[in-house]
Amino acid sequence: AALAESEAAAAKAAAAKKNGASVLSEVTPAAATAAAAVTGEKKKRKRNKKKKKAADEGSAPSTPAVVVPLQWETVPVVEEWQEVGTKKSKPKSAADDADAAAFASDEPVVEAAGEVSVTVDAGSDPLILIGKGGATITMMQETTGAKFNLNRTTNVLTITGSEESVELGLAQARSILATEAERKANEVTENVTWTSDAVKGVIGKGGANIRATEEATGCKIDADVEAGTLAITGPSAQVAIALTMCHNAAFGEVQDVLELGSRNAVNVVYGPNFQTIRGLQDSTGCRLDIDRGTTTLKLSGSAEAVANATAQIRALLDANRGFEMTIENSKVGSVYGKGGETLRSIQDRTGTQIDVARGPTHATVSVMGSMEASQRARNMLQRAIDGEVELKPGEVAEEVELGSATAAVIGRGGSNVAELEKTHGVKINVRSELQKARIVGRAENVAAASKAIQAIAKPILDAEAAQKKADEQQASGESAWQVDEGDDDTDGW
Repeated sequence: AALAESEAAAAKAAAAKKNGASVLSEVTPAAATAAAAVTGEKKKRKRNKKKKKAADEGSAPSTPAVVVPLQWETVPVVEEWQEVGTKKSKPKSAADDADAAAFASDEPVVEAAGEVSVTVDAGSDPLILIGKGGATITMMQETTGAKFNLNRTTNVLTITGSEESVELGLAQARSILATEAERKANEVTENVTWTSDAVKGVIGKGGANIRATEEATGCKIDADVEAGTLAITGPSAQVAIALTMCHNAAFGEVQDVLELGSRNAVNVVYGPNFQTIRGLQDSTGCRLDIDRGTTTLKLSGSAEAVANATAQIRALLDANRGFEMTIENSKVGSVYGKGGETLRSIQDRTGTQIDVARGPTHATVSVMGSMEASQRARNMLQRAIDGEVELKPGEVAEEVELGSATAAVIGRGGSNVAELEKTHGVKINVRSELQKARIVGRAENVAAASKAIQAIAKPILDAEAAQKKADEQQASGESAWQVDEGDDDTDGW
């Protein structure tokens, strides 16, 4: 039964080892007894073999040696490996490890002749005795003449040397530990919650801002961008300074607002693909923000940066002052064009920003851009309002007088014009106040559309002309239906 248990343990151990186990488990009593019995039997066979060999060497050489074949037995494996979870610890910096390695050892300290040694508990942060780059412990060794060794397993500092040097070293080590204890006793933690963007400002590009603040104040700063939180730890006076520095990095030393007044001005400050506002931030060091849907610009940074940015923005807006023009609401469609195509084309070609605000009867068209660009935009807007369509290569334009047939050519709700444009592949703009139609397109298409328009207008214009002629004849007495009072053939009836 013991042997069977041993074999089962061996099989289990092999399976555990295959799975990457790493901790030795306890041995069962039965398996241990079986293992001991097998081991004793093996030793006994070994002793008998040695005695037999000695006897063979002392006997006559003619006597043949009897070879006893060895019999192999299965030795039970009594070790079982099990998997144990590990706890992930916070990684230490390579610099800390290098500093500690130079002055730390887990080996016991050996005293030379005439030397004495003392030990000091280094506490939970023994690196305070080593210092950055080993500066602290090197200084203590040089000034006291003693040797210092830190056991990283027990966090115990051993000081070895002459009695005098050890006393000096002990005093210095205790002083450093006392100072650190006092610092921790006076340590406070300030927790603040801002926005993720504000915390990003505290960190700075590549962590430059947060490193500078920690070095200047000696405080430890933990920043969580996702949560938008900061935890500043250190002496209360230094924490207050660090908090001010973090606030300035996040929101600026000075905050100001500038009302831009219109969406056009906002777009001018943004620039194409936000290039203008980024350039202003880079050149001035001032942070610029415009909340969505507003025309208010927020500035934050040092006093100098805010003043510089404000001056540059005012100069930018002044150089792109532009102009305003008032049009009838009925002309707004001409300014926008189909799907806003006309307005976008004017902005893209002139580099201006154009906004249209409707009123009860009239609309205000606001244009912002340089003086030259604004003038070009004015001319293009006027042509759009007047119904002029720009000719593309290969296109021609023709004007047709509509007279009293204007309404008939337009049709109800513009239905006739839409049908003519679709049928002939042209653009038709009818100006009712001038009673004219302007047709733009390929020459053959324009000719066909003109003929179709004239076919609609001709009967109406002919009837109007006939009526006018009849009225003129009647007014002049030349009408065939006019009765002369001197030749009254009705006399006598």
